[in-house]
Amino acid sequence: MNEHSLKVLEFSKIVSLIGERCLTPFGREEVDRIEPLYERDEIVRRQSEISQLRDLIRFGDPFPLSRVEDSRKQLSESKIEEIFIEAKDMLRILELVIVSIEINRYDRENRENFPLIDEYLKAIRAFPELKAEIQRAIDDDGEIKDSASSKLKRIRSDLAESKRRIVLRMEQIISKRPKQAGWQDDVVTQRGDRYVIGVPSSQYRTDIGILHDRSQSGATLFVEPAETVELNNSINMLYQEERQEIVRILKALTAEIALRADALIENCGLIGTLDAIHACADFSIAINGNQPAITDEPSFNLVDARHPLLIVRLGGVDKVIPTDLGINNGRQAVLVTGPNTGGKTITLKTVGLSVLMAQSGLHIAAGEKSEVGIFRDIFADIGDEQSIELSLSTFSSHISNIIQGLNSAGSDCLLLFDEIGVGTDPKEGSALAEAIILYAVDRGARMVVTTHYSQLKTLAMEHPEIENASLEFDRETLSPTYRLRLGIPGASYAVEIAGRLGMPDSICERASGLLGSGERSLDALIASLQTELADIRKDKTELTERLEKATELEQRYRQQTEHLRREIEDEKKKALDETISFLDHTRKDVEKLVADIRRSGADKKAVKEFHKRLRESSDKARQHRDAMKPKSLDHS
Repeated sequence: MNEHSLKVLEFSKIVSLIGERCLTPFGREEVDRIEPLYERDEIVRRQSEISQLRDLIRFGDPFPLSRVEDSRKQLSESKIEEIFIEAKDMLRILELVIVSIEINRYDRENRENFPLIDEYLKAIRAFPELKAEIQRAIDDDGEIKDSASSKLKRIRSDLAESKRRIVLRMEQIISKRPKQAGWQDDVVTQRGDRYVIGVPSSQYRTDIGILHDRSQSGATLFVEPAETVELNNSINMLYQEERQEIVRILKALTAEIALRADALIENCGLIGTLDAIHACADFSIAINGNQPAITDEPSFNLVDARHPLLIVRLGGVDKVIPTDLGINNGRQAVLVTGPNTGGKTITLKTVGLSVLMAQSGLHIAAGEKSEVGIFRDIFADIGDEQSIELSLSTFSSHISNIIQGLNSAGSDCLLLFDEIGVGTDPKEGSALAEAIILYAVDRGARMVVTTHYSQLKTLAMEHPEIENASLEFDRETLSPTYRLRLGIPGASYAVEIAGRLGMPDSICERASGLLGSGERSLDALIASLQTELADIRKDKTELTERLEKATELEQRYRQQTEHLRREIEDEKKKALDETISFLDHTRKDVEKLVADIRRSGADKKAVKEFHKRLRESSDKARQHRDAMKPKSLDHS
């Protein structure tokens, strides 16, 4: 990939921001190796690894990465005979062993949910027995514990007793010495590995003991009394024994480490890979990134794309205006026009950086429906560049970069040219820019170009593979909105902006008059189209709101109708149940009346009573009939 393009698109800044999120030196090494790839399967795998670890960060148990120092040098040296690792360096290895154990054990019950990450987790070797051995022998400060061996414990016990005895003896010597006014150096101290006492230089005699040192003023001499020489010698012998035992312990531990050194070095690489993926996933969360679809064709379709460095700088995704832009479906080149500071260069960098990141297996700051293909190379000419070393002007520097891109132009090449043709006579620059664009299109190259030249805005009318785009400009406030619109070229609004910034009206009016009629007509056409487009968007918004309201009302009426229908059904069922109960009760009453009539021999009084009961039953039947009549639906 072209190094100049990687530089101007600031790809190294992305890599640096990811590297800052690493917890291990191994991870930073992996991140530093991030670069564009050319195999689709490799790209998709890397992106999928980031997606899986991002989900773990968001929804899973905390991933057990922690800061560790680089211990690979000590691990390699452990395999050399007669070499042992010092205790403090062994703590580095202990950190690695602990992290390896925790990663190896991580969330074994749910690993089917992140199979790509699981491959690394399974490959990491855990050595809990080595962790126990090191922790048994070495404390958190890198000192050998008394419990490292029974011999060391005995030696240190003897040392403590010998020190107690020699200090006690020296304190007795000091107490018998006559005191002088103002004398304070009557304490036991050490010089080297020997216990000594302070003696005034005026009282020193050679038979007192061995002279080891004197104070800075020379008033005090530090002397080892003759009667404690053997005790000091005994202490020194114990120190030597202690050191020998410590060396033996460290050699034994080093031998245990050496047996596992190759596996632990492999763990460093695996942990580095996981750390790098974790850092990429963390960066993806920071920029609200997504995994784009990777296509075989050298094309792209960016949906809601944002510049990731701008997100980081401004402190949030919502503070950056998204852009939709694509090179696909017959669209081979896009010409972006619009006012200065309107966002043209940022749009160009957003495209280039998104393609580079996607092709490097990273997530991009764009919607999940975005697609990016694989390009053999990207050539970007962006910004105001001069080459002092080569004595090139801005124009010459631009042309040199463009020539390099054109020499490699092809269907798998992406060209990003900012303000093409600037830096020379406008007419010549415009003509040269048009020729460059058509040459690149003829070669099949994909390209995005920003320009102010009005002549280039008409290319899309003659060449269907070229499409205009513009950065929206609010004519009322004379300020950019940073929104990209496809299909319509944009005006520069130089005169209007100059007037807003305080340029005298007479100058602005004369400048407008000096514009060619063709230029004024084109600008007027663009302004008219933009006005119509704004009206269309406004109408679309209103229609969308009306449709949403109508849909909401329809849904509400459907719910009310359904509710009433259920009420009616419930009432019918209730009335039917009551009718059945009434008929059953009436039948029993009639049967009873008939039986009474038969018993009374058709007595007039009994017959009269029978007719009365029938009328009552008839009235109740009418009431049930009226209750079962359907109720009218109220749609208000």
